[in-house]
Amino acid sequence: MSRIEPRQGAFAAAVARGGKMTYGRDLESSRVFARHPRLMFDYMRYNRAAERCSHVPKLLAELAVMRAATMVGCEFCIDISSEFARRAGLTEDQVRGLHDAHASGLFDEDQLLVIDLATGMTVTPGTVGDELMERVKARFGTKGTMELAQLIAWENARARMNIALDIGAEGFSDGKACALPYVADGVAEARAPEAVAS
Repeated sequence: MSRIEPRQGAFAAAVARGGKMTYGRDLESSRVFARHPRLMFDYMRYNRAAERCSHVPKLLAELAVMRAATMVGCEFCIDISSEFARRAGLTEDQVRGLHDAHASGLFDEDQLLVIDLATGMTVTPGTVGDELMERVKARFGTKGTMELAQLIAWENARARMNIALDIGAEGFSDGKACALPYVADGVAEARAPEAVAS
C-alpha cells in the first residue's frame, strides 16, 4: 500500500483506464499519481519522451532500465522492467543473471556495455569514466549515448520517487523470472517481487 492514498472517483477511474490501456492492468500507482494531476500529466509526457529511443535498440533500452531499477531497489520498477525486458527479447536466464553479467556468458558486448553504463550512472556516487563513455559513443553515436543517459537518469528519478511513495510491485512478473535488487557487499536491503527460481 502506497504512503499516499490512491485517489477515488471519476477522474481516478479515467486515469486507471488509461493505465490499463497502456499496461494491461488497473494500476494502484496510477491512482496515486492522480492525486496531483499537473504533476501526473507532466510525468507522463516526460516518460514518453525519455522512453522514445530511436538510436538504441529496444532490448538494450529495456536492459538499461532494468539494471538501474535493480540498483536503486524499486519494487515496482524491478517488476515492470523485468516484464518489459522479457517482451523486448531478454531471456529468463539473462533476467536472473543480471548481477553477474560479465561472468555469466549470457550477455553480448552491447548488452554488457549498457549494463556498465547503467551501473556507473546509478551507483552512488556515480562512476562513469571517460573510457566507458568513449566506448558507448563509439557504439551508439552521440544521439544514442544521450538517449541512454537520459533513459537511465529518468529511471533513477522515477525509481526513487516510487521508493519514497512506497509504490510496490503490481504483478507484472508474477510466475516469471524477475530480476532481483542489487546488493553491494551484502549490506543493502530492498524488496522485490517474488522471483522464479527455476
